Amino acid sequence: MALPRGSPSNEDEMQKNHYLTAIALCAAVLSSLTTGCELVATVDRALIKSGEGASGVGGSGGGAPDTCADGEKNGDEADVDCGGSCETKCAQGKACAAVTDCETGFCADAVCCNEACDGDCLSCTAALKEDESTMDGTCGPSKVNSTCGAEPSCTDGVLTNADTCDAAGGCVDQGTTECGAFICDPMGTACLTACMDDDDCATCNVCNAMGQCELAPAGSPGAGCTGDQACDGAGTCKAANGQDCQNATECGSAYCVDAVCCDTSCLGNCQACNFVGMMAGTCSTVAPGTTEPQCTAPNNVCNDAGACKGGAGADCVQDLDCASGSCSTLSICTAP
Repeated sequence: MALPRGSPSNEDEMQKNHYLTAIALCAAVLSSLTTGCELVATVDRALIKSGEGASGVGGSGGGAPDTCADGEKNGDEADVDCGGSCETKCAQGKACAAVTDCETGFCADAVCCNEACDGDCLSCTAALKEDESTMDGTCGPSKVNSTCGAEPSCTDGVLTNADTCDAAGGCVDQGTTECGAFICDPMGTACLTACMDDDDCATCNVCNAMGQCELAPAGSPGAGCTGDQACDGAGTCKAANGQDCQNATECGSAYCVDAVCCDTSCLGNCQACNFVGMMAGTCSTVAPGTTEPQCTAPNNVCNDAGACKGGAGADCVQDLDCASGSCSTLSICTAP
């Protein structure tokens, strides 16, 4: 009986079966043989019709499919069936990873572009362009106010702002911004906006309970000032209390009394600020018997309560008139 057209002949079928049987035997004895399956399976594979071999063995059934023509993006393709190791280059507007993926020879913003489009304020994808109606693959101005140029940086409490793009595709310098009461962040890219402690604050500022930096009170030591300085209440270090001065503007406290910076205006009778040691710069009552300019009456000195009273030999009517607290029967203040 004649075989149907396209059916393999008996001889073809025998050759195929012979080959497959040989392969099976080879697999069973490979561990003890030093020759490969090619020597065992001596059948002429050319006699097996195309498409009839076992997968991975013979015929075209074992060949790898052509992924560059399967209508899908796979393998190392940049877009569907183009780029990567495919011979076909990707058209303008298609995705790319390198210029070699593109027909145009330009890859910008991960799409094949009509030009290099390498300006800081130029983009080649619609999503990044000011005019989103334009197609991917055509270079145009980036969105207005998108950042450009160097990254922002912060040094010594001054932030160099990120520059921004204008509508014409130009990069506009945005200048600098003072950090104010705060310092720069540890990365040096921005100003801090909240504090954990005084170290997060600028000189002469302190961290309050709300996590915000505020000015230190006038006369406050520390807060970034050196040991002989104090804050002036306006964010500047000036002379600390007890330091020599000629006028109040030199002092953090804003008070210059008895030629030293003082903690108060110290205007009371029998008070002074030019003490030595721990009391230096602190307004206090002078020692009893001290002559002070505030005691203007003749022969008046300071008593132990800081009041001007008659000194020894001064006229008196009663004990309270005398610094010593003693008025003699001759109406004269006695010595302490």
